[in-house]
Amino acid sequence: MNAVILKNGHTYDPLTKRSGKQDIGILGDRIVDADTLRSGQASVVDVDGCLVTPGLIDYHIHLYSGCDGSVKADIMNLPNGVTTAVDGGTCGASNYELFEKTDITQSVTDIKSYLNVSPTGLATALYPENVDPRYYDVEKMKMLFARYPEHLVALKYRISKNIVGPTGLTREPLEKTLEIAQELGCPVVVHMVDPIIEAEEAAAMLRPGDVFCHMYYGKGSTILDGHGKVKAGIRRARERGVLFDACNGKGNFEYRTALPAMEEGFLPDIISSDISPITQYQHPVVTLPRLLAKFMAMGMSLEQVLDAAILAPARQLGAEEELATLRPGTRADLAVFCIKEKETRFYDLNGAYITGERTIVPQLTVKRGSIVYRQTDLD
Repeated sequence: MNAVILKNGHTYDPLTKRSGKQDIGILGDRIVDADTLRSGQASVVDVDGCLVTPGLIDYHIHLYSGCDGSVKADIMNLPNGVTTAVDGGTCGASNYELFEKTDITQSVTDIKSYLNVSPTGLATALYPENVDPRYYDVEKMKMLFARYPEHLVALKYRISKNIVGPTGLTREPLEKTLEIAQELGCPVVVHMVDPIIEAEEAAAMLRPGDVFCHMYYGKGSTILDGHGKVKAGIRRARERGVLFDACNGKGNFEYRTALPAMEEGFLPDIISSDISPITQYQHPVVTLPRLLAKFMAMGMSLEQVLDAAILAPARQLGAEEELATLRPGTRADLAVFCIKEKETRFYDLNGAYITGERTIVPQLTVKRGSIVYRQTDLD
């Protein structure tokens, strides 16, 4: 049976909030007390000077290979310490099962998914999906959620003017999406950039556990009022249990929204990447660890960004006891990082940037007990 010891690392456990120098033992696909592994039984990786955490969870990334807007899961995730990823609603009811066969079952990365309410999902970047509720295939949605309960975790809807406007509708697509989600017993994730209705109105419609996605967008009705303060209705939504995802992407993050909101303490619950071909290893996203360093440069602590990329998404998936801790007996999905002192620029969609003093550099990734990525100079 596979046995590994990650030796001399500094650990952080998001679930228990424990941190400190600790050896981590791995036997098979489980974390074990390193002292229980016999001498010579395990291969040893010296991670002295590195940070050891549960694997990152990218709660919003595009992974369906049957369209022009997605990336390969293992190529993008495993070298960056991401062991679980959630597809951001690339597929709808018409093409989801092909996603299961071609990507989900073929990947080392554990892939979960939102189901887009538009039957064809995000088939192409050349034109938007049709979100007219007349075309929602509700019965097939129910069938898919019943058939793939371990993979389907939410409904996805995009409320932007350029998407909803051609239907001649306003609130109706979101109302129908929420109605279906209530029947399915799942959250709704709403892409909120340039919404067809006011941001506060949309936020008021969301239920506890639903996700206000791309919270720091800058176009249209945003989370800020005319004085640059977070709107009262947005704060009320959070108080009711609506989650806010800083999901970056190519065109969904602007410092003119993010910096004033964060100065008021309106921090993200979740930090996800929204990576697609136009942001894979490219600015303004690059990688999820790069985004975490970006939020550190904006004032969040290392522990806060790790919680937003491990604990919060794990909790949203109902898996915090398995995926957000280093306790013995839990799944050995682990990431090792070097926190490097280096002046680094972090960009938004307009090319505006801030400068940070630290970056988070992936060193090693363990998936279900097996080392699936290792930096070449790591002993």
